[in-house]
Amino acid sequence: MKKTFCILLALALCLIGAASAETVANPWVEATSADIAEAIGAAFGIPEGAEEITYALMPDQGLAEMNFKLDGIAYTARIQSAEAFTDIAGLYYEWGEGIPFSIAGFEGLERRAKADGEDIALCQWFDSDMGLMYAVSAIGADLENVNLAPVAGAIYAQAEEAE
Repeated sequence: MKKTFCILLALALCLIGAASAETVANPWVEATSADIAEAIGAAFGIPEGAEEITYALMPDQGLAEMNFKLDGIAYTARIQSAEAFTDIAGLYYEWGEGIPFSIAGFEGLERRAKADGEDIALCQWFDSDMGLMYAVSAIGADLENVNLAPVAGAIYAQAEEAE
C-alpha cells in the first residue's frame, strides 16, 4: 500500500510539474533565401565553397540567419534592419579587445573569446546606407588563424550583387 501510494504521489507531482511548466515557443522558423529577402529586404551572399547552407527567420524581430560550413568550420551569419551599430549575434561570451576592420567602407569590429575548450570568433558591421546590421560568427576547436573578414566580405559583397 505504501509503495503504491508513493508511486501515485510521484506521478501526481510529475503531472503537476509538467502542467505548471511554461512552454516557450522557438521564435526561429525555417526559411529560404527568398523568404528572407521578402521579409527583411536583404539577402545573404554565399561564400564560395560554402556547404550545408540553412536559413532561418525570426519574423517578429526581422532577424535573418544563415548557417553553413566552410573548410570544415561552422559559421552563422545574421542580418537585421537597424538604425545604428548594435549586437545581433546572440553570443554572450567574455570578449577580448575588438579589432577594427572595414567592409565596403563600413566600419566593423572583430572579437574573439574562448569558452568550454572552443574558440569563438565574431565580426559585426553596420551598413548605414541600407540600415542593415550584419554579424558573422564561427565556433570551433582552433580558430586562432581563421580570419572572418574575407568570409564576411563574401557574404556582404555577394548579397549586394544580388540586389
